Amino acid sequence: MANSKKRRKTLVFSLIGLVLVALTVGAIVKKREAVVTIQTEKVGRRNLTEIVVASGKIQPVLQVKISPEVSGEIIELPVKEGACVSKGDLLVKIKPDFYIANRNQADAGYKSSLAGKATSEAQLRKAEAEYKRNEDLFRQKLISASVFDEVKAAYDVAEAQLTNAEHQVEMARANLASADESLAKTTIVSPLTGTVSKLNSQLG
Repeated sequence: MANSKKRRKTLVFSLIGLVLVALTVGAIVKKREAVVTIQTEKVGRRNLTEIVVASGKIQPVLQVKISPEVSGEIIELPVKEGACVSKGDLLVKIKPDFYIANRNQADAGYKSSLAGKATSEAQLRKAEAEYKRNEDLFRQKLISASVFDEVKAAYDVAEAQLTNAEHQVEMARANLASADESLAKTTIVSPLTGTVSKLNSQLG
């Protein structure tokens, strides 16, 4: 009986010990999981920096677009798309042979029209002098009306020819100016300092 009681006491104490150990271990584990780290700082005014990751495209401040206004074979193209150029740099040169010939032809036409105008002016002066001389004779009844009418008609024709010659000079001058402009466009230089953004080399 004594041994039986002793065993019961030992068993009870053992169970109590195990329960206490289990509770202690549980409390320690629970305490570890519940630990929260807090960082504190003094209140103050600061700049907030936010980093944003995004895709984008870099664009130059100034862009130079190359687009020739005349057609022809490109014989010089010293720059490439994206290259930096300065004002006055050569961008494109088109073969100028056709435009030089066209300009020479226009110049010859202009000079010819000037010569034609000079001839018309001389003819008008002659016709005017003849008209005035015959006008006096007609007033004095020394020539017939038919003769005077012929002289007057020649004077009117001379005036019309001079007017036509003056128009021819204007047209020839415009053609020469157009030929000069086209010839100048065969050489394209940069109008400013910047980056070449587009090359249009599809020329007829």
